Amino acid sequence: MKKKHTCLAVLLALMFQIYYAETQTFITTQDSSIISFVDSGQSLDDLDCFGIGLGDVDGDYDLDAFLSNGRGPAKVWLNDGHGMFTDSGQRFSGNAGHGISLRDLDGDGDLDAFLVFNGSSERIVFNDGSGVFAFSDQHLGNTNDGGTTASSGDIDNDRDFDVLVTSFQLPNRIWLNDGNGQFIQGDPTISGTGSGGMPLGDVDADGDLDVLVSNVYNPDKVWLNDGTGHFTDSGQNLGGPEGWGYAALGDLDGDGDLDAFINNSEYGSRVWINDGQGTFTEHGEYFGENSTYVDLGDLDLDGDLDACTVYRLGQNDVWINDGMGRFTSVGPLLGVGGGMRVALGDLDNDGDLDAIVGNEVGYGGTKVYFNMTNVTCCQCSDCTGDGLVDIIDALWEVNCILGITPPPCSCDPNQDGSDDVLDVLCIVNIILHGFCP
Repeated sequence: MKKKHTCLAVLLALMFQIYYAETQTFITTQDSSIISFVDSGQSLDDLDCFGIGLGDVDGDYDLDAFLSNGRGPAKVWLNDGHGMFTDSGQRFSGNAGHGISLRDLDGDGDLDAFLVFNGSSERIVFNDGSGVFAFSDQHLGNTNDGGTTASSGDIDNDRDFDVLVTSFQLPNRIWLNDGNGQFIQGDPTISGTGSGGMPLGDVDADGDLDVLVSNVYNPDKVWLNDGTGHFTDSGQNLGGPEGWGYAALGDLDGDGDLDAFINNSEYGSRVWINDGQGTFTEHGEYFGENSTYVDLGDLDLDGDLDACTVYRLGQNDVWINDGMGRFTSVGPLLGVGGGMRVALGDLDNDGDLDAIVGNEVGYGGTKVYFNMTNVTCCQCSDCTGDGLVDIIDALWEVNCILGITPPPCSCDPNQDGSDDVLDVLCIVNIILHGFCP
Protein backbone atom coordinates (compact mmCIF):
# COMPACT_ATOMS: atom_id res chain seq x y z
CA MET A 1 0.00 0.00 0.00
CA LYS A 2 2.87 2.39 0.80
CA LYS A 3 4.36 1.82 -2.66
CA LYS A 4 0.98 2.57 -4.26
CA HIS A 5 0.69 5.82 -2.34
CA THR A 6 4.20 6.79 -3.45
CA CYS A 7 3.35 6.12 -7.09
CA LEU A 8 0.13 8.13 -6.83
CA ALA A 9 2.06 11.05 -5.32
CA VAL A 10 4.54 10.89 -8.17
CA LEU A 11 1.69 10.86 -10.73
CA LEU A 12 0.14 13.99 -9.21
CA ALA A 13 3.50 15.75 -9.42
CA LEU A 14 3.86 14.73 -13.05
CA MET A 15 0.36 15.93 -13.94
CA PHE A 16 1.21 19.28 -12.33
CA GLN A 17 4.23 19.51 -14.61
CA ILE A 18 2.09 18.82 -17.68
CA TYR A 19 -0.34 21.64 -16.92
CA TYR A 20 2.47 24.08 -16.06
CA ALA A 21 4.90 23.05 -18.77
CA GLU A 22 5.70 26.60 -19.74
CA THR A 23 7.89 26.95 -16.64
CA GLN A 24 10.23 24.17 -17.75
CA THR A 25 13.45 24.85 -19.67
CA PHE A 26 15.37 22.46 -21.92
CA ILE A 27 18.23 23.12 -24.34
CA THR A 28 20.33 21.28 -26.86
CA THR A 29 24.07 21.47 -26.23
CA GLN A 30 26.79 21.58 -28.86
CA ASP A 31 26.93 17.79 -29.14
CA SER A 32 23.14 17.68 -29.64
CA SER A 33 22.46 15.88 -26.37
CA ILE A 34 19.35 16.92 -24.46
CA ILE A 35 19.58 18.22 -20.90
CA SER A 36 16.45 17.76 -18.85
CA PHE A 37 15.53 17.11 -15.23
CA VAL A 38 12.17 15.97 -13.88
CA ASP A 39 10.95 16.44 -10.32
CA SER A 40 10.41 12.93 -8.90
CA GLY A 41 7.59 14.19 -6.68
CA GLN A 42 9.40 13.27 -3.47
CA SER A 43 9.88 15.55 -0.47
CA LEU A 44 12.33 13.89 1.91
CA ASP A 45 12.27 16.49 4.67
CA ASP A 46 11.26 20.08 5.32
CA LEU A 47 13.74 20.84 8.09
CA ASP A 48 16.34 23.25 6.61
CA CYS A 49 18.67 20.75 4.95
CA PHE A 50 22.29 21.92 5.40
CA GLY A 51 24.10 18.68 4.55
CA ILE A 52 23.60 15.87 2.03
CA GLY A 53 25.68 12.71 2.08
CA LEU A 54 25.19 10.24 -0.79
CA GLY A 55 26.51 6.69 -0.64
CA ASP A 56 25.50 3.04 -0.50
CA VAL A 57 25.01 2.67 3.24
CA ASP A 58 23.11 -0.64 3.21
CA GLY A 59 25.17 -2.57 0.66
CA ASP A 60 22.49 -2.97 -2.03
CA TYR A 61 24.45 -1.17 -4.77
CA ASP A 62 22.49 2.09 -4.96
CA LEU A 63 22.98 5.56 -3.49
CA ASP A 64 21.19 6.27 -0.24
CA ALA A 65 20.92 9.71 1.36
CA PHE A 66 22.03 10.84 4.83
CA LEU A 67 20.55 14.30 5.47
CA SER A 68 21.76 16.77 8.09
CA ASN A 69 18.97 19.16 9.08
CA GLY A 70 19.12 22.53 10.77
CA ARG A 71 15.67 22.26 12.36
CA GLY A 72 15.52 18.60 13.23
CA PRO A 73 17.55 15.43 13.57
CA ALA A 74 19.74 13.97 10.85
CA LYS A 75 17.98 11.17 8.96
CA VAL A 76 18.89 8.21 6.79
CA TRP A 77 16.85 7.68 3.61
CA LEU A 78 17.18 4.34 1.79
CA ASN A 79 17.00 4.09 -2.01
CA ASP A 80 14.99 1.31 -3.68
CA GLY A 81 17.38 1.29 -6.65
CA HIS A 82 15.10 3.41 -8.82
CA GLY A 83 15.62 6.71 -7.01
CA MET A 84 12.63 6.39 -4.69
CA PHE A 85 13.57 6.93 -1.04
CA THR A 86 12.14 5.55 2.19
CA ASP A 87 12.78 7.00 5.65
CA SER A 88 14.76 4.38 7.60
CA GLY A 89 13.33 5.72 10.85
CA GLN A 90 16.77 6.52 12.28
CA ARG A 91 17.27 9.87 14.01
CA PHE A 92 20.54 11.50 15.08
CA SER A 93 19.96 14.61 17.11
CA GLY A 94 22.28 17.54 17.74
CA ASN A 95 21.95 21.29 17.97
CA ALA A 96 21.41 22.71 14.46
CA GLY A 97 22.78 20.09 12.06
CA HIS A 98 25.01 21.36 9.25
CA GLY A 99 27.77 19.44 7.50
CA ILE A 100 28.10 15.72 6.84
CA SER A 101 30.71 13.47 5.29
CA LEU A 102 30.11 9.79 4.44
CA ARG A 103 33.31 7.73 4.54
CA ASP A 104 34.57 4.41 5.87
CA LEU A 105 35.96 5.96 9.02
CA ASP A 106 36.74 2.77 10.95
CA GLY A 107 38.13 0.68 8.09
CA ASP A 108 35.50 -2.07 8.18
CA GLY A 109 34.33 -1.68 4.58
CA ASP A 110 31.08 0.26 5.02
CA LEU A 111 30.20 3.96 5.06
CA ASP A 112 30.07 5.78 8.37
CA ALA A 113 29.06 9.41 8.92
CA PHE A 114 30.85 12.41 10.39
CA LEU A 115 28.20 14.91 11.54
CA VAL A 116 28.79 18.62 12.11
CA PHE A 117 26.44 20.65 14.30
CA ASN A 118 26.35 24.43 14.49
CA GLY A 119 25.51 24.46 18.19
CA SER A 120 27.12 21.30 19.58
CA SER A 121 30.22 19.15 19.21
CA GLU A 122 30.99 17.04 16.15
CA ARG A 123 29.84 13.41 16.27
CA ILE A 124 30.60 10.16 14.47
CA VAL A 125 27.99 7.50 13.75
CA PHE A 126 29.24 4.03 12.83
CA ASN A 127 27.46 1.79 10.32
CA ASP A 128 26.96 -1.92 11.09
CA GLY A 129 27.11 -2.69 7.35
CA SER A 130 23.36 -2.93 6.83
CA GLY A 131 22.63 0.80 7.00
CA VAL A 132 21.94 0.83 10.74
CA PHE A 133 23.97 3.53 12.50
CA ALA A 134 24.92 4.21 16.12
CA PHE A 135 26.67 7.15 17.77
CA SER A 136 30.26 6.59 18.86
CA ASP A 137 31.28 7.79 22.31
CA GLN A 138 33.34 10.67 20.88
CA HIS A 139 32.34 14.31 21.27
CA LEU A 140 34.79 16.29 19.15
CA GLY A 141 35.30 19.97 19.90
CA ASN A 142 33.17 22.17 22.10
CA THR A 143 29.42 22.60 22.21
CA ASN A 144 29.65 26.13 20.79
CA ASP A 145 32.21 25.60 17.99
CA GLY A 146 29.75 26.68 15.31
CA GLY A 147 30.64 24.04 12.73
CA THR A 148 29.29 24.41 9.19
CA THR A 149 30.77 21.86 6.76
CA ALA A 150 32.90 18.71 6.73
CA SER A 151 35.44 17.62 4.10
CA SER A 152 37.21 14.28 4.30
CA GLY A 153 40.32 12.73 2.83
CA ASP A 154 43.68 11.25 3.81
CA ILE A 155 45.60 14.43 4.55
CA ASP A 156 48.48 12.81 6.48
CA ASN A 157 49.02 9.85 4.12
CA ASP A 158 48.37 7.12 6.68
CA ARG A 159 45.64 5.45 4.57
CA ASP A 160 42.55 6.51 6.48
CA PHE A 161 40.04 9.32 6.20
CA ASP A 162 40.69 12.49 8.17
CA VAL A 163 38.15 15.32 8.42
CA LEU A 164 38.35 19.10 8.09
CA VAL A 165 35.57 21.17 9.66
CA THR A 166 34.76 24.80 8.91
CA SER A 167 33.19 27.25 11.33
CA PHE A 168 31.43 30.59 11.03
CA GLN A 169 32.42 31.72 14.53
CA LEU A 170 35.61 29.90 15.57
CA PRO A 171 38.80 28.70 13.84
CA ASN A 172 38.59 25.87 11.35
CA ARG A 173 39.51 22.42 12.68
CA ILE A 174 41.46 19.38 11.49
CA TRP A 175 40.57 15.95 12.91
CA LEU A 176 43.10 13.15 12.33
CA ASN A 177 41.86 9.56 12.21
CA ASP A 178 43.81 6.71 13.83
CA GLY A 179 42.36 4.24 11.30
CA ASN A 180 39.74 2.88 13.67
CA GLY A 181 37.47 5.91 13.63
CA GLN A 182 39.01 7.56 16.68
CA PHE A 183 39.98 11.20 16.10
CA ILE A 184 42.44 13.66 17.61
CA GLN A 185 42.80 17.32 16.70
CA GLY A 186 45.50 18.04 14.14
CA ASP A 187 47.81 20.98 13.59
CA PRO A 188 45.61 24.12 13.50
CA THR A 189 47.61 25.69 10.68
CA ILE A 190 44.59 26.45 8.47
CA SER A 191 43.73 29.73 10.09
CA GLY A 192 40.68 31.87 9.67
CA THR A 193 37.19 32.06 11.06
CA GLY A 194 33.95 32.42 9.22
CA SER A 195 34.66 29.80 6.55
CA GLY A 196 31.99 28.22 4.36
CA GLY A 197 33.75 25.19 2.93
CA MET A 198 37.11 23.43 2.55
CA PRO A 199 37.22 21.13 -0.50
CA LEU A 200 40.28 18.89 -0.68
CA GLY A 201 42.36 18.04 -3.73
CA ASP A 202 45.96 17.78 -4.95
CA VAL A 203 46.17 21.20 -6.60
CA ASP A 204 49.98 21.32 -6.93
CA ALA A 205 50.45 17.74 -8.21
CA ASP A 206 52.82 16.66 -5.43
CA GLY A 207 50.82 13.63 -4.34
CA ASP A 208 49.02 14.94 -1.25
CA LEU A 209 45.72 16.66 -0.55
CA ASP A 210 45.70 20.45 -0.39
CA VAL A 211 42.72 22.57 0.62
CA LEU A 212 40.81 25.55 -0.76
CA VAL A 213 39.19 27.53 2.05
CA SER A 214 36.04 29.51 1.18
CA ASN A 215 35.85 32.41 3.60
CA VAL A 216 33.01 34.70 4.67
CA TYR A 217 33.68 38.36 3.81
CA ASN A 218 37.36 37.56 3.26
CA PRO A 219 39.27 36.31 0.21
CA ASP A 220 39.30 32.57 -0.39
CA LYS A 221 42.69 30.97 0.30
CA VAL A 222 44.73 28.05 -1.04
CA TRP A 223 46.63 26.04 1.57
CA LEU A 224 49.33 23.57 0.46
CA ASN A 225 49.97 20.30 2.30
CA ASP A 226 53.50 19.11 3.06
CA GLY A 227 52.31 15.49 2.98
CA THR A 228 51.96 15.08 6.74
CA GLY A 229 48.81 17.11 7.28
CA HIS A 230 50.61 20.42 7.90
CA PHE A 231 49.47 23.24 5.64
CA THR A 232 51.09 26.45 4.41
CA ASP A 233 49.26 29.47 3.04
CA SER A 234 50.16 29.77 -0.66
CA GLY A 235 49.69 33.54 -0.46
CA GLN A 236 46.95 33.61 -3.06
CA ASN A 237 43.71 35.53 -2.63
CA LEU A 238 40.93 34.10 -4.78
CA GLY A 239 38.37 36.87 -4.96
CA GLY A 240 37.88 39.76 -2.58
CA PRO A 241 36.28 40.34 0.82
CA GLU A 242 32.75 39.92 -0.46
CA GLY A 243 29.83 37.75 0.60
CA TRP A 244 30.02 34.12 1.58
CA GLY A 245 29.88 30.93 -0.40
CA TYR A 246 31.28 27.52 -1.17
CA ALA A 247 33.68 26.02 -3.65
CA ALA A 248 34.27 22.82 -5.58
CA LEU A 249 37.49 21.48 -7.12
CA GLY A 250 37.59 19.66 -10.46
CA ASP A 251 39.29 19.67 -13.85
CA LEU A 252 37.12 22.28 -15.56
CA ASP A 253 39.26 22.98 -18.65
CA GLY A 254 40.38 19.45 -19.47
CA ASP A 255 44.13 19.93 -18.85
CA GLY A 256 44.46 17.32 -16.10
CA ASP A 257 44.72 19.51 -13.00
CA LEU A 258 42.18 20.71 -10.45
CA ASP A 259 40.53 24.07 -11.07
CA ALA A 260 38.11 25.86 -8.73
CA PHE A 261 34.45 26.73 -9.12
CA ILE A 262 33.64 29.29 -6.40
CA ASN A 263 30.18 30.68 -5.76
CA ASN A 264 29.34 33.77 -3.75
CA SER A 265 26.24 35.05 -2.00
CA GLU A 266 26.60 38.58 -3.36
CA TYR A 267 28.54 38.57 -6.63
CA GLY A 268 27.78 35.24 -8.25
CA SER A 269 30.05 32.38 -9.28
CA ARG A 270 33.49 32.46 -10.86
CA VAL A 271 35.92 29.93 -12.28
CA TRP A 272 39.61 29.93 -11.34
CA ILE A 273 42.00 28.01 -13.60
CA ASN A 274 44.99 26.12 -12.17
CA ASP A 275 48.35 26.23 -13.95
CA GLY A 276 49.14 22.72 -12.72
CA GLN A 277 51.40 23.95 -9.92
CA GLY A 278 48.65 25.20 -7.63
CA THR A 279 48.56 28.80 -8.86
CA PHE A 280 45.09 29.99 -9.87
CA THR A 281 44.01 32.64 -12.40
CA GLU A 282 40.55 34.11 -12.66
CA HIS A 283 38.72 32.90 -15.77
CA GLY A 284 35.81 34.78 -17.31
CA GLU A 285 33.05 36.89 -15.79
CA TYR A 286 30.84 36.39 -12.78
CA PHE A 287 27.77 34.34 -13.62
CA GLY A 288 24.69 33.59 -11.56
CA GLU A 289 24.00 35.78 -8.55
CA ASN A 290 23.54 35.02 -4.86
CA SER A 291 24.23 31.29 -5.06
CA THR A 292 24.66 29.38 -1.81
CA TYR A 293 26.21 26.05 -2.86
CA VAL A 294 27.70 24.18 -5.83
CA ASP A 295 28.37 20.60 -6.92
CA LEU A 296 30.19 19.40 -10.04
CA GLY A 297 29.55 16.46 -12.36
CA ASP A 298 29.20 15.49 -16.01
CA LEU A 299 25.47 16.12 -16.40
CA ASP A 300 25.23 15.93 -20.20
CA LEU A 301 27.59 12.96 -20.63
CA ASP A 302 30.02 14.81 -22.89
CA GLY A 303 33.13 14.10 -20.83
CA ASP A 304 33.59 17.37 -18.91
CA LEU A 305 32.41 18.68 -15.56
CA ASP A 306 29.23 20.73 -15.44
CA ALA A 307 27.87 22.53 -12.36
CA CYS A 308 24.71 22.83 -10.31
CA THR A 309 24.27 25.93 -8.15
CA VAL A 310 21.43 26.56 -5.73
CA TYR A 311 20.01 29.82 -4.46
CA ARG A 312 17.98 30.98 -1.48
CA LEU A 313 16.34 33.78 -3.46
CA GLY A 314 16.48 32.71 -7.10
CA GLN A 315 16.35 29.82 -9.54
CA ASN A 316 18.58 26.79 -9.02
CA ASP A 317 20.81 26.67 -12.09
CA VAL A 318 22.38 23.95 -14.19
CA TRP A 319 25.56 25.21 -15.90
CA ILE A 320 26.89 23.36 -18.94
CA ASN A 321 30.67 23.38 -19.52
CA ASP A 322 32.03 23.76 -23.06
CA GLY A 323 35.09 21.73 -22.06
CA MET A 324 37.29 24.80 -21.61
CA GLY A 325 35.86 25.99 -18.32
CA ARG A 326 33.25 28.31 -19.85
CA PHE A 327 29.74 27.74 -18.53
CA THR A 328 26.27 28.46 -19.93
CA SER A 329 23.06 28.28 -17.91
CA VAL A 330 20.30 26.01 -19.14
CA GLY A 331 17.76 27.48 -16.76
CA PRO A 332 15.81 26.59 -13.61
CA LEU A 333 15.74 22.80 -13.97
CA LEU A 334 16.03 22.16 -10.22
CA GLY A 335 13.36 24.38 -8.67
CA VAL A 336 13.26 28.03 -7.71
CA GLY A 337 14.19 29.54 -4.33
CA GLY A 338 15.09 28.15 -0.94
CA GLY A 339 18.13 26.19 -2.11
CA MET A 340 20.74 25.50 0.58
CA ARG A 341 22.59 22.40 -0.64
CA VAL A 342 22.83 20.23 -3.76
CA ALA A 343 24.41 16.81 -4.29
CA LEU A 344 24.82 14.90 -7.56
CA GLY A 345 24.75 11.14 -8.06
CA ASP A 346 23.14 8.42 -10.17
CA LEU A 347 20.11 7.85 -7.95
CA ASP A 348 18.02 5.76 -10.37
CA ASN A 349 20.88 3.66 -11.82
CA ASP A 350 20.34 4.77 -15.42
CA GLY A 351 23.90 5.97 -16.04
CA ASP A 352 23.55 9.73 -15.60
CA LEU A 353 23.78 12.10 -12.63
CA ASP A 354 20.61 13.06 -10.79
CA ALA A 355 20.30 15.73 -8.10
CA ILE A 356 19.10 16.12 -4.54
CA VAL A 357 18.40 19.73 -3.54
CA GLY A 358 18.19 20.61 0.15
CA ASN A 359 15.85 23.53 0.74
CA GLU A 360 14.92 25.90 3.51
CA VAL A 361 11.72 25.29 5.42
CA GLY A 362 8.72 26.31 3.36
CA TYR A 363 10.18 25.50 -0.10
CA GLY A 364 8.87 21.99 -0.52
CA GLY A 365 11.44 20.11 1.52
CA THR A 366 14.46 18.23 0.20
CA LYS A 367 13.71 17.40 -3.44
CA VAL A 368 14.88 14.65 -5.77
CA TYR A 369 15.32 15.41 -9.49
CA PHE A 370 15.90 12.77 -12.15
CA ASN A 371 18.25 13.54 -15.02
CA MET A 372 16.65 12.29 -18.24
CA THR A 373 19.78 12.68 -20.41
CA ASN A 374 20.57 8.97 -20.60
CA VAL A 375 16.97 7.69 -20.82
CA THR A 376 15.68 6.38 -24.15
CA CYS A 377 11.94 6.09 -24.43
CA CYS A 378 10.78 6.88 -27.96
CA GLN A 379 9.52 3.35 -28.48
CA CYS A 380 6.27 2.01 -27.04
CA SER A 381 5.07 5.27 -25.48
CA ASP A 382 1.62 5.03 -27.07
CA CYS A 383 0.40 2.57 -24.44
CA THR A 384 -3.25 2.72 -25.47
CA GLY A 385 -2.52 2.28 -29.20
CA ASP A 386 -4.66 5.24 -30.27
CA GLY A 387 -1.89 6.93 -32.26
CA LEU A 388 -1.29 9.64 -29.62
CA VAL A 389 1.05 10.02 -26.66
CA ASP A 390 -0.96 11.83 -24.00
CA ILE A 391 -2.02 11.84 -20.35
CA ILE A 392 -4.10 8.70 -20.95
CA ASP A 393 -0.90 6.80 -21.72
CA ALA A 394 0.68 8.09 -18.51
CA LEU A 395 -2.39 6.95 -16.53
CA TRP A 396 -2.25 3.56 -18.29
CA GLU A 397 1.37 3.09 -17.21
CA VAL A 398 0.63 4.12 -13.61
CA ASN A 399 -2.29 1.70 -13.44
CA CYS A 400 0.00 -1.02 -14.74
CA ILE A 401 2.57 -0.26 -12.06
CA LEU A 402 -0.11 -0.32 -9.34
CA GLY A 403 -1.63 -3.56 -10.66
CA ILE A 404 -4.97 -1.92 -11.42
CA THR A 405 -4.78 -2.83 -15.12
CA PRO A 406 -4.43 -6.61 -15.38
CA PRO A 407 -1.61 -8.10 -17.47
CA PRO A 408 -0.65 -8.03 -20.21
CA CYS A 409 -0.48 -4.26 -19.74
CA SER A 410 3.24 -3.54 -20.06
CA CYS A 411 4.20 -0.45 -22.02
CA ASP A 412 7.82 -0.01 -20.78
CA PRO A 413 8.71 3.16 -22.77
CA ASN A 414 12.35 3.15 -21.65
CA GLN A 415 12.71 -0.54 -22.51
CA ASP A 416 14.53 -1.55 -19.34
CA GLY A 417 12.41 -4.65 -18.82
CA SER A 418 10.19 -3.30 -16.05
CA ASP A 419 7.30 -0.89 -15.60
CA ASP A 420 8.17 1.82 -13.08
CA VAL A 421 8.07 5.56 -12.46
CA LEU A 422 10.82 6.19 -15.04
CA ASP A 423 8.44 4.97 -17.76
CA VAL A 424 5.86 7.52 -16.61
CA LEU A 425 8.53 10.23 -16.70
CA CYS A 426 9.37 9.27 -20.30
CA ILE A 427 5.75 9.65 -21.38
CA VAL A 428 5.39 12.99 -19.59
CA ASN A 429 8.54 14.30 -21.29
CA ILE A 430 7.09 13.45 -24.71
CA ILE A 431 3.80 15.16 -23.83
CA LEU A 432 5.58 18.32 -22.62
CA HIS A 433 8.15 18.72 -25.35
CA GLY A 434 7.44 16.38 -28.23
CA PHE A 435 10.71 14.47 -27.97
CA CYS A 436 12.46 11.78 -26.00
CA PRO A 437 15.91 12.39 -24.56
